[in-house]
Amino acid sequence: MASLYFNNTICERDMDLLFIESALTDSEFCNILLDKANIYVDSFQVVSAELSKSDSELGESDITVVIEAEGLKYGLLIEDKIDAIAMPEQHARYIKRGEKGVKTGDYHEFRVFIFCPEKYYKNNDEAKRYEHFMSYEECKAYFAGKTDPLSIFRYQQLEQVLATAHSPRSNNVNEMANSFLRQYISYQKEHYPSLDLSTKEDKNGWWTDYRTELGNVFINHKIQEGYVDLTIPKASDKIDRAKIIAEWARQHKIKIATVVKTKKSAMLRMHVPKLNIQDGFENVDTDELKQCFDAIKELTDFANIIEMTNSITSQ
Repeated sequence: MASLYFNNTICERDMDLLFIESALTDSEFCNILLDKANIYVDSFQVVSAELSKSDSELGESDITVVIEAEGLKYGLLIEDKIDAIAMPEQHARYIKRGEKGVKTGDYHEFRVFIFCPEKYYKNNDEAKRYEHFMSYEECKAYFAGKTDPLSIFRYQQLEQVLATAHSPRSNNVNEMANSFLRQYISYQKEHYPSLDLSTKEDKNGWWTDYRTELGNVFINHKIQEGYVDLTIPKASDKIDRAKIIAEWARQHKIKIATVVKTKKSAMLRMHVPKLNIQDGFENVDTDELKQCFDAIKELTDFANIIEMTNSITSQ
């Protein structure tokens, strides 16, 4: 009997990886996509697959798979949703990115997909704009009919995400905040590419989160409040230790201003300029923006050094 897989915090990134790995390793799965895209060929090969392919002006495609068949390359641009709010004009930007890919020679033709639960598709007008649709339930049924360990793993992940997905949210993303966020993300990718930004463009742009190598410790940029926090989850009862770490950091010229305790977390806080989202990203002072990202990088490097030290001493 196959081992059971449990993941209580499945996010869209987990699903992105599941689908891109399926495209790379399972030709039958690719055949289903090609059939849905009205591409009928006798044989094909996957040329490339890319997560979070980004364009500085047109935003990000969750998954981009390029398939070559009979002398032509086809770009499959896939938006993946569990229950996040659908962005206005998101589908239109997929079309524009596909058209740009044809012009730049990445592929000869393109198709735009949305992958999501059936209830999401049924209740979301923006989702229905996508020309091609693959439901999580279809994927689950497909993997249920296979017996190899990887397919069983994928089936179990789909089963769990469908059991925990919330009903699609009807409230709209604040377009002003998200427009700011899209430009913020483009700036980060161009000027601070080493930062691991986890916030995606379909979120409101009030706060952004960055992963670190230090387990579940992350960086949070509270854009309008003027804070960059190194957030340590489940550490509110260890606030004294956090203060010792903060003092050590100050002695090494890391400008931590204070340690903040919440109900569940401890945060090492740096003060940075407040950025006014209402004014638009194009009106942000570039020096103030750089101060914010320098602080994010400084705290990220600090967390990563701690993790590096831990890995050395634990060997």
